[in-house]
Amino acid sequence: MSRKLTATILSAVVIAGGLFIAPASAAKISNGTACSKLNAKISVSGYKYQCAKNSMVKNSKLTWLSVECVTAITQYQAAVKAQKSVGNIEAQTAELDAELEKAVAALASVTTAYENARAQVTKSQASMNASTVPAEKQALATALSKLANAVLILSSSKSKLSTQVKDLESKKALLLSAPAAFKDSVTDAQSSAGLLCKKGY
Repeated sequence: MSRKLTATILSAVVIAGGLFIAPASAAKISNGTACSKLNAKISVSGYKYQCAKNSMVKNSKLTWLSVECVTAITQYQAAVKAQKSVGNIEAQTAELDAELEKAVAALASVTTAYENARAQVTKSQASMNASTVPAEKQALATALSKLANAVLILSSSKSKLSTQVKDLESKKALLLSAPAAFKDSVTDAQSSAGLLCKKGY
């Protein structure tokens, strides 16, 4: 068998699944090199490439793209999709503002009731201690017990409402920062894709 024929056969060796193992012509393959079989894969000097269209390039044709480039493009597409999913920020902010306003008003009301109940407990305790009439002392003790229970209930409600207000404030802050955060994410992903998909890489 001639040396030329042997070289030709070796350069045509293909592994099942479409993965080429460094054929003789592979030395010229890099990002942007034309290819013909969609999703074909090849390995050149330890670098892996896939035959695909670069969706970041208008009217792109099939070319070899490094696996890093393909991954970067996928990440960029995901960032763009996430940015679009945010929706109408103004409408969502208005809805959160309405919830926040109600929660703040409820918290103020419960806080006032809580403070009044505590003041009433102090007053009832003083009255009970000053009373010398057994029946009156008993009535004050019963009233004091109810007031103490009310203080506990109001304290729990106050704590829950306070947490709700903080959560809503956090959601609003996060929502307002979302556009800038998603924009930065898209910009970073686009920059990475531009670097890793650079022709000749």
